[in-house]
Amino acid sequence: MTVFDRVRRIGRLAAITALGLGMTFGAAACGGGGQSDDAATSSPAPVLGQNNDRIQLTEGVPFTVDSGDDRTTSLQITGYEDGDEPSVVISSREGEGEATSHTLKLGDTIDIAGETWQVSEIGVSESASMPGSTTLTRAE
Repeated sequence: MTVFDRVRRIGRLAAITALGLGMTFGAAACGGGGQSDDAATSSPAPVLGQNNDRIQLTEGVPFTVDSGDDRTTSLQITGYEDGDEPSVVISSREGEGEATSHTLKLGDTIDIAGETWQVSEIGVSESASMPGSTTLTRAE
């Protein structure tokens, strides 16, 4: 084997290694774009649940709000009233107390765990596969 054959093989091996590393790093850079943690934290609110200024309730799913002083308030959508101005019926229960029912239209407020929340969105659905929802935002 001549020196030129070895140099040619080493050159090919180096080129193949560089190409393989380039493809690996390129795939890693492109593949991670959809899984960024920034996308999860930049979302205005979870689809279901609560953040600092918003609660989203889904029909048929109970939700509990903690007030921080060992008091909890359970909320659940129990129905809707149709008409010119749609309204939502929300059942609330503080701790182990009696449940109270509130019929609220857009813009109405409700006291939850010592804070005032305003109905900002009502999504009515007549399909069992797509339940209705209501969004409450912290009133200032």
